[in-house]
Amino acid sequence: MASASAKKLAVANTNILNQLLINSASINIIVLLIISIFHRPSSYKPWIIFSIPSILLQYSLEKFGRPKYTNGNSLVSSGEDIRLSGSLYEYYFDVIYLTWGFDILMIIFGSNKVWYGYLIIPGFAIYKLSNFILPFIKKNKSNGSTPEEQQAETKQTNSATSKRQQKLQARREKGPAVRYR
Repeated sequence: MASASAKKLAVANTNILNQLLINSASINIIVLLIISIFHRPSSYKPWIIFSIPSILLQYSLEKFGRPKYTNGNSLVSSGEDIRLSGSLYEYYFDVIYLTWGFDILMIIFGSNKVWYGYLIIPGFAIYKLSNFILPFIKKNKSNGSTPEEQQAETKQTNSATSKRQQKLQARREKGPAVRYR
């Protein structure tokens, strides 16, 4: 017997995935019709190549997010929460929506050059990773300085601080005081 929250999650996932399937099918059918009838753009290969990531991500969402039921219609698994903020599924939806947008732009402009916009995805990934990696690189560069440079830096900071702050800083650098009885 499934809990009420699992049933709510199953219903929400089913609604989202059904809506995703209908939208994807309708956009791709329209693109196929435009390409076959108007021959705009002249080549369909870029559309197929750049639609593959969207199709794979939709398959992954279906596999992990679709609820599973027994023959008696009782809920076995509600699937993973695909609406969860900050999860990888959020990026799945972003890629799928971008692909749909580029499909529509391809129809409007009649050119495969709109697929250059797909470079937004690796650019965004590099931006997110740089925010994660750069602090470690900057930390290592400051640790790689020579002792003379570090002493010069401490002298510069010491000249800007009061004597009391210098004493407190010296105590902190010295380490914890050990008291004997």
